[in-house]
Amino acid sequence: MLVKKAASLAIRLILVGGCLVYAFWGIDFAQLWATLVQYDDMALLWTTVFSFIGYGVMALRLNFLSGFKAGNWLCFKAFLMSMAVNNIVPAKLGELAKAFYLRRECHFSLSRSITMVFWERFFDLNAILAMGLVVAVHFKLKMAFVPLAVGVGGIWAALWVVRTFPDFVGRLIDKMPSNRLAEFMAELKLQVLHGVTPTFMLVLGLYTAVCWAFYASTTFLVLLWVAGLPLSWGHAAAVFVISSLGMAMPSSPGAIGVFEAAVVFSLGLFGMDRSQALAAGLVLHMVQYIPITVTGLMVLAKSGLSLRKIRESEDSLGDAEEAA
Repeated sequence: MLVKKAASLAIRLILVGGCLVYAFWGIDFAQLWATLVQYDDMALLWTTVFSFIGYGVMALRLNFLSGFKAGNWLCFKAFLMSMAVNNIVPAKLGELAKAFYLRRECHFSLSRSITMVFWERFFDLNAILAMGLVVAVHFKLKMAFVPLAVGVGGIWAALWVVRTFPDFVGRLIDKMPSNRLAEFMAELKLQVLHGVTPTFMLVLGLYTAVCWAFYASTTFLVLLWVAGLPLSWGHAAAVFVISSLGMAMPSSPGAIGVFEAAVVFSLGLFGMDRSQALAAGLVLHMVQYIPITVTGLMVLAKSGLSLRKIRESEDSLGDAEEAA
């Protein structure tokens, strides 16, 4: 377990270090500062306020996944807390924090809460893949969406197997080495067999489309309004997709370094100066990082959960799987 964690940490440090070097290489810091101070402060304020409307839509989707039993306000707090934890702790522990919070506040089983988070993340991956393929075809960019397509396709194939061969899947679940994993798979199987209807998929897909439309709008506002970059809407969409892929990669907390490198790279494709590109990336990341982290940590402080408890829960789950 320790060796695995050390290797994972080393790989992430190398990735983040390389991205930081790429993002800041050859930057004229005087020019970078001059670019930042020219940004429209009021535009930045209203863009930050607008971003919270998008978070509210994320809460509506989570409430739908709860069968409308959790309530929009509770789901809003759960989302803020999970994003804050993801932004300060590596390994996306915010998703686990969200599951624990929903289990305690709504009296759900942990497997049910984790299943809700699974549907969120799975449809988010589908959204990134769909947008990425459109951007790649339109701009003829050689982007590495094949691994993501393979991963998403594999999950769809697995869900089809669960739906088509439930008895076979049930026997596999019985042989799972971890009780926690077996409970999650059993809950997912029940949902796929009885709750995952065409209507469920359509409604969840519509919620996800609206969520990502609001999320993308924040990027558009920063690039085209706050920074005033001479980009087309299509160029801004490409920057959004590439930066979102960077955010989704397991790296540093809040994708610090990786996100900036993704923005600098994507804006460079359209001829933007590196200082302008880095300035836009830093401000966009600040809008997406600071407000939600501060508010999410306030929710965490009032929730009774703590980062220590979340880490211990992750460690205990991992130890149980290794022991089994």
